Amino acid sequence: VIEVQYLLNTIQDLTFDNIYHEHYNYWSLTSLKFFFDKLGGNIFKVEKINTHGGSIRIYISKNKNKKKHSSVYKFLKHEDKFGIKNVKTYLDFSKKIKEIKKNVLNNINKLKQKNRIIGYGSPAKATTALNYFEISKEIDFIIEDNKLKHNKLIPGVNIPIYSKDKIKNNNASILVLAWNFFKEIKKNNSKLSKNFISIKDLEKNKFIK
Repeated sequence: VIEVQYLLNTIQDLTFDNIYHEHYNYWSLTSLKFFFDKLGGNIFKVEKINTHGGSIRIYISKNKNKKKHSSVYKFLKHEDKFGIKNVKTYLDFSKKIKEIKKNVLNNINKLKQKNRIIGYGSPAKATTALNYFEISKEIDFIIEDNKLKHNKLIPGVNIPIYSKDKIKNNNASILVLAWNFFKEIKKNNSKLSKNFISIKDLEKNKFIK
């Protein structure tokens, strides 16, 4: 049994920030089937799970005669219809990523005019996103629960990382960089700010906060 980030979700949801040093393979069931067919493996079941913005869990057997679950055929059919083997799908993905960069920069500059911005969370995905968006001075600093990251910098953009003690009042806007934990972060840190925003919200064309 293996579990991997799902390429279709990466393309569909524009979660390019999940692409970083330890995530350099992005799998579809189509590609996994091709891979395991060459090894004599039989993918007999597939499940969709929510990890990392969308992942798949696949079940493989050495028994080529093991009956396939209907999920395998449904996934393959869906991927084919989506265009997983069509180069245009990936070119369109690239265009959309460039478009959301424009949106993010436009929205964060508008937000900065209203209030100072403090980031929350410094996962690896934040490094990918902030460097691509070329965001640095727009964020005063980042707060992080992991003590090992305190007094360090986000690589490339050099935004400092501190503990929550660095926040002295609740007047700043909190930009949540660990967007996959947005609800939990907002719920557990309501005293830090009156305004919590997910970085994913800044990707929208018309973002007003």
